[in-house]
Amino acid sequence: MQHSLIQIQSETAAPARASRRPRLRVGSLNIRYDVHSRHPLLKPATDLLRLHRTWGEQRWDRRRDQLVDQVLFHELDVVGFQEVLHHQLGDLAQLLGGEDQEEGSRLELISVSHRWLSPTPSEPGSKGWDAGQPRMITFAHFRDLDLAPEEEEDETPSRRSATRTDLIVANTHWDDRGLLAREKSAELILSLVREQVDDALARRQQGGVPSSEQQSADARQEEPLVVLLGDLNSPAEEAGYQVLTGRRYLDARTGPHAEISPAQASTTESPPPSFFDARHELVVRRRKSSRGRAAAAPEFGSHSADSSTHAPAGGAMSRRYGPLNTYTGFEPSDVPKVIDFILPYANSAFSPLATTTTTSSSRRWKWSVTRYGVVQNFFEDVGGRRGTSEEEKDDAMILSDHRLVVVSFERQ
Repeated sequence: MQHSLIQIQSETAAPARASRRPRLRVGSLNIRYDVHSRHPLLKPATDLLRLHRTWGEQRWDRRRDQLVDQVLFHELDVVGFQEVLHHQLGDLAQLLGGEDQEEGSRLELISVSHRWLSPTPSEPGSKGWDAGQPRMITFAHFRDLDLAPEEEEDETPSRRSATRTDLIVANTHWDDRGLLAREKSAELILSLVREQVDDALARRQQGGVPSSEQQSADARQEEPLVVLLGDLNSPAEEAGYQVLTGRRYLDARTGPHAEISPAQASTTESPPPSFFDARHELVVRRRKSSRGRAAAAPEFGSHSADSSTHAPAGGAMSRRYGPLNTYTGFEPSDVPKVIDFILPYANSAFSPLATTTTTSSSRRWKWSVTRYGVVQNFFEDVGGRRGTSEEEKDDAMILSDHRLVVVSFERQ
C-alpha cells in the first residue's frame, strides 16, 4: 500500500515570536515508490544497466539520501510526500528527524484523519469512479506555536489544542488513469475541506477563547489557513484542476482571476468553495525599467500582473524560482507537465494576489505567498563534468520523477 505522509520538521530553537512576521514553509514531493521492492527480479538487471548512468531510475536505497538532503536543505516546516511505501515511510521518518506523530517546536499536531477519494470516503480502501486504484487524502490539524500569545505558554497542551486550529494541511495523490475520478475527487475534496474548517471553528468555540485573545471580537471565528499539497495528475487545463481552483485560472495567457464560470457570474451569492494556486499568487517585486520608472516584473509562463499587486523592490522575488515542469520522468522529455501543486484555500485566512496590497483593516492577519519555487531533481556541472569519487558520481542521479515544490507563506 502506498502512503501519503505529512512530516513536521523540527527546529533547533524556538524562534522569537514578536520580532518578525510569522512565516510558514511548506513543500510537496512525489518520491516515486520503490519499484524494485515490488519487482525484485528487476534488481540485478537494472543495477548493471543504470549504475552511474545519467538517466534512468535508480533504486530507492541509492536515491533516498540525496532526496532527503534536498528536503532538509530547504528547511520546510511541513512537507507532504506522495507514493510512499511502508518501508519508505520508515526511511523518511528516520532520516528527516522531524515529527510524524508528535508535536514539533513550531507546530503542535492536534488531529489527523484520512478519507478515500470515492463515493464512500469513510470506507478504507474504497475505489472511486474510473480510478485505476484506491486513492486517498490525509488531513492534519496544527496549532502554530509562533502565533500563540505569550500568556498561553503555561497552558497544558490539551488546553491549547482544545481552543484553536491555526493550520490545516491536506495531502493527496490523484489517480493517473481516471479523468472522471480526478474531477470527482476535486468536488469531494472541496466538500471535505469545508467540513474540516467547520470542525476547527466548532472546536475553538467549544473550548473557549483564551483570555489573551478576548480583546478580538472575531477570535472565535478566525478561520485556519488551509493548504492542499499533492500530485494531482491533472494539468491546469483539465476539469479536476479547474473544479478545485474554481475555474479562476482558465487561460494562462490572461492570467489569474481573468474569468469566472457563467454560474458564478449570474448569481449574487458568495462563490462556491475553491482553492488558489500558489504559483499564480506569488507577490513579486517592482523593478526599474530602462528609463528609470517602476515596472512590474513579468512572470514567465503566466500573466503580467497589474503593478498595484506588486511589492516594493526590496525583499520580494521577481518571479517564480526554478524550472516550470514539476514532473520530469526518468528520461529526457520536452513535454511540459505541471501536475504537482500547493494550493491555499479561498477563505478569510488567505489573501490572494489581487488584494495583497490592500490596506483595509479587513485584511489583518492574513497569509500571502511570498516564495514559490520548483527545485531541480537532477544536478550536474556545466558540460556534464562530474567528480571521480563514488560519492561525486552519485551527484548526477535523478532523485525522483517529480520535482520538489516549495512555497513560503507570510502572515501580516
